[in-house]
Amino acid sequence: MRKLGWLLAAVALWATSAMAQTQLPRGVDYDARWYIAPSLGVLFSDTGSGPMGSLALGRSISPWFGVEVEGGYGYYDVSDLIKANDYKRGVLGFNLLGYLTSDESAIRPYLVGNLNGHYIHFLQEKLTGGGAGAGIGLIFNLSRSFDLRTEVRYNLDFASSKGAVQDATFNLWSGTVGLRYRFGPDPNDDDGDGVPNWRDRCPDTPKGVVVNADGCPLDSDGDGVPDYLDKCPNTPKGIPVGADGCEIDSDGDGVPDRLDKCPNTPRGVQVDAEGCPLDSDGDGVPDYLDKCPGTPPGTKVNADGCSSADSDGDGIPDDLDRCKNTPKGIPVGPDGCPLDSDGDGIPDYLDECPHTPPGAKVLPNGCALVGDCRKPRPGEQVDANGCALEKSFILKGVKFEFDSDRLTAEAKRILDQVAQTLQAYPNVSVEVAGHTDNIGSDSYNLGLSERRAIAVKRYLVEHSVKADHMRPVGYGETRPIDSNETDAGRENNRRVELTVIE
Repeated sequence: MRKLGWLLAAVALWATSAMAQTQLPRGVDYDARWYIAPSLGVLFSDTGSGPMGSLALGRSISPWFGVEVEGGYGYYDVSDLIKANDYKRGVLGFNLLGYLTSDESAIRPYLVGNLNGHYIHFLQEKLTGGGAGAGIGLIFNLSRSFDLRTEVRYNLDFASSKGAVQDATFNLWSGTVGLRYRFGPDPNDDDGDGVPNWRDRCPDTPKGVVVNADGCPLDSDGDGVPDYLDKCPNTPKGIPVGADGCEIDSDGDGVPDRLDKCPNTPRGVQVDAEGCPLDSDGDGVPDYLDKCPGTPPGTKVNADGCSSADSDGDGIPDDLDRCKNTPKGIPVGPDGCPLDSDGDGIPDYLDECPHTPPGAKVLPNGCALVGDCRKPRPGEQVDANGCALEKSFILKGVKFEFDSDRLTAEAKRILDQVAQTLQAYPNVSVEVAGHTDNIGSDSYNLGLSERRAIAVKRYLVEHSVKADHMRPVGYGETRPIDSNETDAGRENNRRVELTVIE
């Protein structure tokens, strides 16, 4: 028993010394899973040797200590005895392991102390008793769950019997090699990724995410964004990426910055493979800014992508100008056509009634026969609203062949519109008046103006205007509206007028 006391004292002294000399670093953790450890080896003493085996169940209880329950069986031949296998030993005990390095070490030395109860069959007698042991071992880390374990242990077996063998102490050595298999969840693995906290460099990995040996999520392309968050898992090495693991695309045009030759393209603009806005006509002005996207190749354009040519000088380039022959100085709209404020189809610069009610049929001068306000001519009387009192309208452009009553083609085109207007007012009657200049005799001019008035009426009747709603009259040279001293004045005096008959 004195030997057992010395052995226990040695184990206690060692454990106290190890704890005193080892200050646990803050945050040091360990694998606290249960394990089973089967071993095979040799049991020997100075009198003989034989095989043995054991099976332990245990776990670490701190970074530096572990506990086990171990059972084993072995036998050997005592050399000075006659009978073979004359020492048989079965044991069940408790082990305390003291680790000399941390759990993350590839090779981990340890010390072991043992207390046990045993059953011994020796010299035909069955002996029972208690025992103790102490030893040293090495653990080789093979994987997360498997270790290789070797150990040498010195054992003292104390036995007593009422037979031939009474109180006795057996001094034995054992050497074993075995495996250690950890199983179950690790209570020291907070994120449950299979890597214990002490080794886990990413201790907050979401559940179910595949991790590497360090406990960090896999990052196949090495871009710093883990695979489970990486929308572009095959990014080339060294390419800067965003939070989603895809190459940075500052302007969001679908072309990454490293390939984008136009990195500041406005949002939503279509781009080519180089990240630049499309320029379909190749004029240097991108489509999203180009107001003339079909400019012919080689055409010089302005900032709007339109030809800089402006034939009528109205400020609208020809590519956009729908009215390329607008007279000089006439205000135009964005399409290059003269303004038409009342929308009656007659541009303002020709419209004698610029405020015609919407939808009213008008004459070529822009006036409706009823309910309209004509701008007064010089010397005309006006009403309270500033409108001309006389409801007469000059049919500008209604001309005749020289010295005849034959209508020109332009005159017929104008009278077609006049016919449509008169049809829109079936209850209105008009006077068709012919006028001439002062060239020729009074009687000749009177007759010519009357024939021309009749020719206008005849044409309108042919175009579905009721004959009884028109009264042709010739006034000759008696009612000039301009001077007969100039060509321009005489041209103005040669005219056809419609006057509403009250």
